[in-house]
Amino acid sequence: MGQIRQAILQEAIQGKLTADWREQHPDVEPASELLKRIAAEKAELVRQKKIRKQKPLPEIKPDEIPFDIPESWQWRRLLDLIYEKPRNGYSAKPVSYPTNTITLKLGATTGVFLASETKYINESIPEDSYLWLKPGDVLIQRSNSLDYVGVSAIFPGCSHPVIYPDLMMKLQPCNGCNVNYFHIFLNSPFCRDYFRANAKGAQKSMPKINQGTVCSAYVALPPLAEQQEIVRRVESKFTLCDALEAEIAAAEQHAEHLSTAILLEVFDQQE
Repeated sequence: MGQIRQAILQEAIQGKLTADWREQHPDVEPASELLKRIAAEKAELVRQKKIRKQKPLPEIKPDEIPFDIPESWQWRRLLDLIYEKPRNGYSAKPVSYPTNTITLKLGATTGVFLASETKYINESIPEDSYLWLKPGDVLIQRSNSLDYVGVSAIFPGCSHPVIYPDLMMKLQPCNGCNVNYFHIFLNSPFCRDYFRANAKGAQKSMPKINQGTVCSAYVALPPLAEQQEIVRRVESKFTLCDALEAEIAAAEQHAEHLSTAILLEVFDQQE
């Protein structure tokens, strides 16, 4: 079923999942207009000194485009779609007793967010530190095995304040970038292959991706309305996958019980 989910994600980021939707909505504002608003918002935030001015990355050339996308979409580097460059977290020695500072474990962000994967540290973090997470922040594992390096999750919020560790990066998508679509793209086969191909490090068991790799990633950006429709359709198909997986597991369990019952009956007949 994992291969089916991956196929769904890949079709989603190529526009294949919403081909019929585009035919039914021909007048949707194209992503080019959305990008103008994103650029204007970031320029204003730079003027107000709320974010740092970013050095632009090279434009994506036509011969560098990895696959075709609909005409209303746009290819952009990830840096163009986030407010600031990703920042690493902070790791401190964990303690076995409750403190006022809770941090995530690496296992909290393996594709979905797991709020139970936390630990205490005995350090005080300033209230205005960037380390404190906000709902909607996207966390990317910058170091892990090749199966997990670059995997992301959305922080939905917790009942208590939480910071994130050094082995993760945090980024914030701009207005106009649906955070759930962002997450779909980051976990798509295309993006996962990109992160794996660019992971480096002395420890082969824990390769790393750096800030430059994440910022330079290609993103296929649909119009905002289509982003929302893609999210809806992916979630619907994943719900169906969940149901099918549950049915298969129940059938396998029933078959196992049936086999055991048949064996017991055979043994009883032999006695």
